[in-house]
Amino acid sequence: SALVHWLSGGEAKPTFKPPRPFERGVNGRPTLVQNVETLANLALVARHGAGWFREIGLEEEPGSVLATVRGAVRRPGVVEVALGTPLRALVDLCGGLSEPSRAVLIGGYFGTWIPAEGNLDLPLAQAALGSVGASLGARTIAVLPRRTCGLSETARIVRYLAGESAGQCAPCVFGLPAVADALDALVSGGSRAEGALSRLDRLAPQIVRRGACAHPDGTLRLVASALAVFADEIDEHLAGRCTGSADAPLLPTASGNGEWR
Repeated sequence: SALVHWLSGGEAKPTFKPPRPFERGVNGRPTLVQNVETLANLALVARHGAGWFREIGLEEEPGSVLATVRGAVRRPGVVEVALGTPLRALVDLCGGLSEPSRAVLIGGYFGTWIPAEGNLDLPLAQAALGSVGASLGARTIAVLPRRTCGLSETARIVRYLAGESAGQCAPCVFGLPAVADALDALVSGGSRAEGALSRLDRLAPQIVRRGACAHPDGTLRLVASALAVFADEIDEHLAGRCTGSADAPLLPTASGNGEWR
């Protein structure tokens, strides 16, 4: 809806729904907002037929997916695989693990951390991923090395996401920076970390599903999964013993000056 609002001559800010863009979009007319991968698949289905499209993938989720893989793999990049392909097979297509893995981020920065152990045979399909609270989302898969601190990576991502607010809804404008502050305090350890977990617990219900878009919801989903998957690292940070925080950042974040606003 932010794109539709901008194309209609307004600011690039999301609108409260309903109406949704397909009901009233650009200049008040019904508008389809769709991603390029879906449109590319529609063209192939139109050319080759639905039967051809369903030859790969799962019966309930046919077709393929373009997955962007980075982190502890030998050949990071974009790989096309059939839906239902095990996560391990996707990693193998990227040359295999470059070092032991601690966790995997499924679905990009609005996604979910899952432990690597016991989950590498998980199929890349919505039903299977949903069983562990994850979703393909933006189709981005990040494999976290065991030596890298997942809490530090998450704190850096959340700080970036807090700065990407459209500046419209209070739960996002004020809530996400407060979440980022609490995570930074937790990662710093020592006296700064005292009370950080309780602050995060208090903030979450004040933010989730309170804005015009799902930006804060996705951010809090990432945070919740990090606190669960990296629970043992929390104790290390509280005691000031975490060594993985000193590693170079693994997951990229863009830097901007906000001029697009």
